[in-house]
Amino acid sequence: MRSLRQNLLDTDLTRLQVIARFWDVELTAVRQRDVAAQLAEAMTDPEAIARVWETLPEDQRQALETVLAAGGRKPRRVFARQWGEIRAMGPGRVERERPWREPISPAEGLWYKGLLFYVFEPGPDKAYEVVLVPPELCAHLPTPDVSLPSILLEPVSAPTAVRSAGDALLDDACTFLAYLQNERLRPGPDGGWPERQRTRLIRRLRDPAPERLNFLRHLARRLTWLRVTDAGLLRPDPEPVIAWLKSSTERQRDALAQAWRDDPTWNELFHIPSLDPEETGAWRNDPLLARKAILRHLSACAPGTWYRLDDFIAAVREADPDFQRPDGDYTSWYIRDVTSGAYLSGFESWDAVEGALIRHLITGPLAWLSLTDWGSELFRITEGGAAFLDLAKAPTASEPAPLTLRPDFTVLAPPARRYERFQLARVANWIISPSMEGSEPFVYRITPGSLEHARQQGIGVARVLEFLAQISGAPVPHSVEAALTRWDARGTEARLELAVLLRLSDEELMAQVASSPRTRRLIHEQVGPTAALVRERDWPRLVVALGEMGLLPDIVALEEDHAS
Repeated sequence: MRSLRQNLLDTDLTRLQVIARFWDVELTAVRQRDVAAQLAEAMTDPEAIARVWETLPEDQRQALETVLAAGGRKPRRVFARQWGEIRAMGPGRVERERPWREPISPAEGLWYKGLLFYVFEPGPDKAYEVVLVPPELCAHLPTPDVSLPSILLEPVSAPTAVRSAGDALLDDACTFLAYLQNERLRPGPDGGWPERQRTRLIRRLRDPAPERLNFLRHLARRLTWLRVTDAGLLRPDPEPVIAWLKSSTERQRDALAQAWRDDPTWNELFHIPSLDPEETGAWRNDPLLARKAILRHLSACAPGTWYRLDDFIAAVREADPDFQRPDGDYTSWYIRDVTSGAYLSGFESWDAVEGALIRHLITGPLAWLSLTDWGSELFRITEGGAAFLDLAKAPTASEPAPLTLRPDFTVLAPPARRYERFQLARVANWIISPSMEGSEPFVYRITPGSLEHARQQGIGVARVLEFLAQISGAPVPHSVEAALTRWDARGTEARLELAVLLRLSDEELMAQVASSPRTRRLIHEQVGPTAALVRERDWPRLVVALGEMGLLPDIVALEEDHAS
């Protein structure tokens, strides 16, 4: 096995300098060969190796353990499937991009710490590349006694109906951030939202499920997207939010998925509908331990292949039953079954607790993040899920179409244009969002109210017109430009609103209805001797009030709309 010194001698000077910084080695040499020799001596110190082990991020430590468990070497392709690639970079690019600060994978993180090297070894047919932990490091690093458990699954035919979240969570995250940017939302002392605000936001989401919204709100806090202003209003924090909105769809999804994966404060065991865990203080589960174990077992699934969810749960039970209870304690956790109220204790309750947790992970957070699809008790790993699990490269998304500005002042925003839509929401009113199954665009409308809101933010009509041309990639229609310019000069000159027309048989009856305490407060505006406008929300109450006056109104084409 090649020694540490030999591997360092084959390493370029730029990477050697990065490794030295991580190992706290103050280099006195300048030439590459001398730097390698100085590093080789410093990196064989057992205390230094122990310190490095303790400072490793958890994912990099797990990646290193798999190589140590295999005797210090592992085929590069096998390793890369689970722990990601190491980007090929020349010294100049390394100095410019500094990949060790934000490595794209655990493998790349270990690479710039000097814990992994590439070497070729002879195989039956031809040489193949392996990742290597030099023997001088292996001697002082803990080597797992046994290899990590693995599972095997049989694929099945696809279900007739598939539930796929697609990019809906990313879209709803954008909608969520835009809502907070434009609404005056003041959370309560416990961080809760006024019910009116919560209801208004839910109407705009592609998926209105309350638990999913709680998950999204939690991720937003985890990603430090939110801040409370001096006035007590909840607002997006511009720097991290804009950075996320401007990134690619793949990076947006990866940011949410990583935030969830590494979050010790989101405890899935307490979000399973069938379970009622009791926080007695006598027990505590580790959500990271369970979550990362299931993610590791999902790595055994071929991307895009359908499997029975029950088969996966049974395979985990067979290969790694203690994935969330490494001490094997199945009696001290206080968890009730919601239906019966009985405590779920003992290994015989594994399916009701551990099985339910696995099911919730795959059909809840993993499905919301579009890392899994599911249907008819089956599931599969999506392309995005395969990339997240380091089973494949991230899919390359095509460039989304630009936004479309129409002569009726509506703007159609393709879902993937999240940064543009976030900015659009500052100058236009939301109208409709796509359904979960749909691929249609979001619809916004420019109105006097939205322009006034933009003006209060320091965004004038000239800037709005410039923005509309920019996001649509086309000149603003002349009629739209003329109308916005005229509004800027004269204000609102026309108004459309939904209303119900009340017609009465004569002027005397109109006078009675307009003056009666029962009905006058429900009359919005009298528009003729025998006609008046009623707000759409008020007409059912007006029917009651007219009845109290002894009048039986004929209701034309309103009942069906009211019922729906």
